Amino acid sequence: MKQLYVPGGTPMNVVVFFSGGASSLRAMLEDPEYGKSYRVTGAYTDKKGARGVELCNSSGITVITDISRRQFYRKHGLDPGDWNSRRRFYEMLDREIEQFRPDAIALSGYMHIVTEPILQHTTLNVHPADLTILESPEGAVIDASLTYMEGAASKYPGFTRKFKGEDAVYDAIASLARETRSTVHVATENFDEGPIVVQSKPFDIEPDIRNRAAAGDMEGVREYAEALQERMKVDGDGPAYLKALGVLSAGRLSMEGCRLFVDEAELPYCGIRLG
Repeated sequence: MKQLYVPGGTPMNVVVFFSGGASSLRAMLEDPEYGKSYRVTGAYTDKKGARGVELCNSSGITVITDISRRQFYRKHGLDPGDWNSRRRFYEMLDREIEQFRPDAIALSGYMHIVTEPILQHTTLNVHPADLTILESPEGAVIDASLTYMEGAASKYPGFTRKFKGEDAVYDAIASLARETRSTVHVATENFDEGPIVVQSKPFDIEPDIRNRAAAGDMEGVREYAEALQERMKVDGDGPAYLKALGVLSAGRLSMEGCRLFVDEAELPYCGIRLG
């Protein structure tokens, strides 16, 4: 069992990756524990014009904005579709962020799959969906929340998480889900499949919207999904991330294979649920 962070008498150093507004970074900066149990020592964005850049600048956080994945591939004659090209990019980026002395990486709306060696640092990601809902290739759906990671893999072979990707909120509504949650998980190279640390409180999906989706009338559903996701950023992503960072920075979080433990007690598939 590996302790994912060992406290050393100073706040845990976090480096934030983002592509947009970095709403989870804003939540960190407003956290009463910020500067005590953890601090953000630097950031990276793949988009120079991202709104999160202004947040970093106004908060005194150094943000790397001049490293482009596409330019890196072009300069080195690499195939963008090749997994090794991605790894070479992240090898270079890992050297760049060493100036921030990262103990952990926090992905806040970073819209790319991260690979080694970045993942050698404990890396957390927040996703706007309930990642305990699994689906088989044949379309069977189950709720794995109260099972355990290894148990789910053996009990439901071939099942993967149903609501992955950037359209997760809309997809949940289209699938007639009654509620959704923000999920903070340990990032792995297997997109949105890493073990869950914390899930937010549930966000109910309005019956009228569900009824429309059930009838195949999707008018207004996209707009509703976008509004719900914005609300989740504040009331779901933020609180879930702060809880995860609190547990991690206190040295309470450990991992063995795909299993997570808090204070040496194994977490269920859903991790810690906030309501």
